[in-house]
Amino acid sequence: MTTGEKTAALAQWAFFTSLVIVVGLGGIYLPPLYFIAAVLLPLPVMMLVLRLDLRYAALGLLVGALFLGILINSHLEADLFVLKFGLLGVCYGLLFKNRVAPGKSLAAGILCSVALTLIFAAGFYFLTGNNPFVLGEEGLQAAEQWLAANQSAGLFNDLPAEWQSSFGESVVATFELLLPGQYVVTAAIEAACAFLLAVAWLRRVNYFTSAPPAFTALSLPWYSVWGLITGLALTLGGDLFSWTLAAKTGKNILFVLFYLYLILGLSVFIYFFRKVNLAKPIKISILILAVVYLPFSLMIILLLGVVDPLVNLRRLKP
Repeated sequence: MTTGEKTAALAQWAFFTSLVIVVGLGGIYLPPLYFIAAVLLPLPVMMLVLRLDLRYAALGLLVGALFLGILINSHLEADLFVLKFGLLGVCYGLLFKNRVAPGKSLAAGILCSVALTLIFAAGFYFLTGNNPFVLGEEGLQAAEQWLAANQSAGLFNDLPAEWQSSFGESVVATFELLLPGQYVVTAAIEAACAFLLAVAWLRRVNYFTSAPPAFTALSLPWYSVWGLITGLALTLGGDLFSWTLAAKTGKNILFVLFYLYLILGLSVFIYFFRKVNLAKPIKISILILAVVYLPFSLMIILLLGVVDPLVNLRRLKP
């Protein structure tokens, strides 16, 4: 590498590292922008991997975490935020650099994001002693305020008076029970949004990359049904034999699978909705009925999502 190339590489490294710091500051100092920052932060790290190499990306990530740790009082929170989403950027950078198929890249990115979320949650618990999967005082106060606001708005008026207090407690308990699943679902959504944004950006700058998979082509392998079987077995066995951890694990697995099968079922529904040749007024009527009878529609879509991996309703090629 010539002197000019080294200077250009250093300039690119400084630019993308600065972006990591700026985006990290925005996500931590401005909580409403947390999700946007979480989706944006992997991109500059990914560009470091693509334009330079993994060493520059690792150094930029460490420098960004160090600077944010100095600038922000909550050093651990800042470092975990940058490292978590920065490592996701490294993952996407390596996947794109090695020309991995878009569908496999998306799946790998989601799995990486979920794994990083669980690893950093465990690290946070080990370093601070605070369990991120349990509501703290602030979380409980926020939940109580939310319930009080809904109660004052009259949303619970249809319930008997003796049920209203217990209903609020059960809502908070259920929310806390499914916190791990909520972390997993959020991590998957963040990874998917970051992937779509990364593909759009790379295609805009003419970096060779294939188009992301069509929504109607989303699919799961047949053996994914073992996740559903495991979730049901742990839930039923845990409740039957009073195994709290097993029951909680099973319910969180089912919670995550609910969203996964719902998305897959929606993909199947849209596929056939487009493929079936019906008059436009009839299709509009079907959509109106689906909205009017939303609970029934969701049940049908969920059923499509569960059945499709087993019988391949759309006859998609593996």
